[in-house]
Amino acid sequence: MQRKKISFAILSAILGLGTLLSGCGGNEEVTSTASGNSQGQSGQFATKMKISMFNQGTFNAAAPVPPRDEDVQRQMLEKEMNIDLDMMIPQAGQATTKLNTLIAGGDIPDLIFLKSRADLAQYYDQGVLADLTPYLDQFPELKKRFGNDSWEAMSYQGKTIGVPGYDNVNGISRSFFIRNDWLKKLNMEVPTTPDELFEVMKAFTEKDPDGNGKNDTYGFIGGMNKEGNLQTYGFDSLMWMFGVNPPSAVEIKDNEPIFLFIDPKMKEALAYINKMMAAKVVDPDWVTMNSPDLLDQKMFKGKVGFMIRDARRLEPDYQQKMKEISGEVPEWIVIPPMKGPYGDQIVERKSFQGNSWAISAKADKDKIIRILSMLNYLFTDEEAYPNFAYGIKGIHWDVVDGKIKNKTSELSKEMKEKYLWVDHYRMPRRGDDAEYFSFQNPKTAEAFKDNQQYVGPTLPGNLLTPDPSDTLDADRTRFINESLVKFMTGKEPLSNWDNFLQTLDTKFDMQKYKETAIKQFKEAGLIK
Repeated sequence: MQRKKISFAILSAILGLGTLLSGCGGNEEVTSTASGNSQGQSGQFATKMKISMFNQGTFNAAAPVPPRDEDVQRQMLEKEMNIDLDMMIPQAGQATTKLNTLIAGGDIPDLIFLKSRADLAQYYDQGVLADLTPYLDQFPELKKRFGNDSWEAMSYQGKTIGVPGYDNVNGISRSFFIRNDWLKKLNMEVPTTPDELFEVMKAFTEKDPDGNGKNDTYGFIGGMNKEGNLQTYGFDSLMWMFGVNPPSAVEIKDNEPIFLFIDPKMKEALAYINKMMAAKVVDPDWVTMNSPDLLDQKMFKGKVGFMIRDARRLEPDYQQKMKEISGEVPEWIVIPPMKGPYGDQIVERKSFQGNSWAISAKADKDKIIRILSMLNYLFTDEEAYPNFAYGIKGIHWDVVDGKIKNKTSELSKEMKEKYLWVDHYRMPRRGDDAEYFSFQNPKTAEAFKDNQQYVGPTLPGNLLTPDPSDTLDADRTRFINESLVKFMTGKEPLSNWDNFLQTLDTKFDMQKYKETAIKQFKEAGLIK
């Protein structure tokens, strides 16, 4: 189904660009002028072409751009595509200003990496970017490289105006950690359901699992950020057991939007967390846990038995921190998420594809084909993949026993610093590629791999943008977050749930938000 326009609350351009350029290309079918096909095969382009790239997608903006004779990846791209590549790496925090300055001066880069969908739409509206719809069917492998949800994020006004920038990484930062040594001591099994998890957390709190004779352990700790948002701090993972999540979590089912933060199942999720609070299995310090570092400190101190943390906490450096702080290295293991009463078993939902590659509207058809061929080569050529995702063969990676081995973690500090610039080309790395991360602990790689099956699809609600006329949007979100916390802690009894919903409607005009969501979903072609 072709996607239609999504309304955007577009910010005014910093430099007041207006519509600088005319036309973004028609929708007539375009064929490549390259010899052979458009799938990035060596020698297909007879004429050398200069391509300028604005690469704020680099994984290290501070790294210098090396001379051509030292830049192996650049040489590969230039040889394969018969191009002269001029890559610009903007300084961190200055990319938007730099790009707007270039655009205002009429010096629009041919290929632009953008970090947000709002930027993609904004620059297209200003006439800066090309419509890629007529060209993409010539690149079936590139289209297959990214999922439908990623391509949906590239759609605007019924046209595809970008190529996904790089894979987001899922299945690692919100891993379910549990103290296996405590389970063994208490003769308990790894929990698989919310009820089993509650009993384990209760035992961790009440039965002195560390054996020090003190009442100083807890079953769980989570937190919320300084704005009072529960996302990513642990409690939201507990809510996923019931198939719901805090504000912005909007699903589509049976051609209707489902607002998960006010769904009836949210009441059940809050009742579960309130039960945890009442049983005192939650470390009372949770109210001060407003940063990931603070939660890490709790993990390192070894007084909590179940947490939602990054699987990389199994890596040697973090294990050493645990030993330094608590005097021991606890037997943390990563377990599958609990299977909830409605069959939900979710680590997290796939991150929204916000970043993208866009092409200048000044580029003619031949240049657009050449650029798309380069992206096709970058993202789909299996032989080239390790050279971009990992680095230089013989230094960052090699073939060991017939398999590719990422050796980056084995490099000395001096060697890593010498080749920092390879980070400018790592965008093709796959989000589920455990070898890319060069995990030192096999258990980390195992957890990362196992978690992939519990990563749910991207929430359609991520496509929504605030309606500028909705003056209650920020207050509404704040009220919802505050109310969820009150229900969790028991400061507001769940018997007042209907009053909460009524207040949302009467005081915060929830109906307007619903109508905006329906309108945007229809424009996107997600509902009829």
